[in-house]
Order: sequence, then C-alpha cells, then structure tokens
Amino acid sequence: MRAKIRAALVAASLITLFAGCSQPTETVIPSDTASWDTKLAPSMQKLSEEDRKLAAGYLVRVKMSEVFGAKGGIPVGMTLGQAIEEQRKWIAAQKEKEAEEAALKEKLQKEHEEALARINQAVTVTLLEKGERFKDYQVGRFSDQQTFRIGVKNKSEKALAGVSGDLVFIDIFDKEVGRVGFKIAETIAPGQDYVWEGTRDYNEFISEQKAVWNLEEGKYKTRFEPDTLVYADGTKLVGEAQ
Repeated sequence: MRAKIRAALVAASLITLFAGCSQPTETVIPSDTASWDTKLAPSMQKLSEEDRKLAAGYLVRVKMSEVFGAKGGIPVGMTLGQAIEEQRKWIAAQKEKEAEEAALKEKLQKEHEEALARINQAVTVTLLEKGERFKDYQVGRFSDQQTFRIGVKNKSEKALAGVSGDLVFIDIFDKEVGRVGFKIAETIAPGQDYVWEGTRDYNEFISEQKAVWNLEEGKYKTRFEPDTLVYADGTKLVGEAQ
C-alpha cells in the first residue's frame, strides 16, 4: 500500500513539474533588448527551425521599423508564439500584395501592347535619311548637328492631326544604341504620307548620340516606338513610348 501511495505521489510530482515547464512559444519577449541574449535566446533555440526564422524575422522587422520612425514596436507581454503568428500573417499579406502587383503589371503590359498594336496598324513610320552637318561659324552653326528625315504614312481611315514617338536605332547585334524623339502637328489625310525633318546639336560626349552618329548605312535598323496618335476628330491612341 505504501509503495502504491509513494508511486502516486511521484507521478503527481512529475505531472506538476511538467505542467510548470512552459513551452518556448509561451516565453514573453522582454522589452529590454539588452536581455534578449539571456532571457530570450534560450527559448528561441528550442523552437523548430521554421518557427525560429519566423520569430527572428518578426523581431528584426519590428525593430528596423522603429529605426525608421515607426511607432508601436513590440507590444508589452507579446510571446514568441504570438510573434511567430504575426510574422506568418505579415508574410501572407506580402505574398498577396505581390500577387496583386504582378497581376496589375501584367494587365497594364497587355493594355500597352494592345495600344502599340493599334498604333502600328494605323501608321507606318520609317527613317528616310540620317545625316550630319558640321559646324560652320560663317553660317551661324556653332556645333556639329545630326539631321533626320522620318516618313509617316497614315494607314487608318481617319485624318491624323498629330503623331509623336521615338525612332529607335538598333545595330547589327540587335542592340539599341540610341533614339530620336519627334512630334508632328500636321494633318495627314488617310492614305497620305508626311516627311518630318529635324536636327539636334551633336555632343560627342553623349554615348547614344555618338553611337547614332557612327552608324554606317546598311549596318543598322530602326524601330518606331509610338507615344501618341491624335486624330482630327479629337480621339487619341496612346502608346506611351519609353
């Protein structure tokens, strides 16, 4: 009988002992970061690798936000378990935000490509001539100049009142080396052509201008990147040339 009573007392003592041993997730995060090494680190080491990363991520994130002026910080009495759960929620929210941003980017890119396709169906833009004019003080030209003649054909069924965009220069390696922007504010009837002529002062220290200057005939091609088409009736097609 005494042996049974003794065994029961031992069992009760063990139950009380284990009940008193808190789980690492129940550890309260000290407000004083100086005590984390002694009061928090031992409990952190008892966590699973995943939970340890989550807890560490929460602590670093909140403390860094404090450095940049955020208010609030770690709530008084917060446990490691609560910190882990908060970090899980934050990660889930970040993933949801990234997914929304990716979906928006894809939507806008698709709309952009569709707009470009509509513009390219409406007009054809091509480089007719690229030339150079050297400085000549006697005629009042004080710097070298690059000259461009660009042809535009209205393929649409409506009159155009304006065209703007960039003509991109691409070398034999299919690398973009430069571009020239242009704006035409002239009426172009359906099926008709217009020739735009423009110049820019040449600066040899601007790499793009130098590259375009040195392109040899037959060793490059051009691509039209549209910005806006304005029709005579006031409607527009916007391509947003980059």
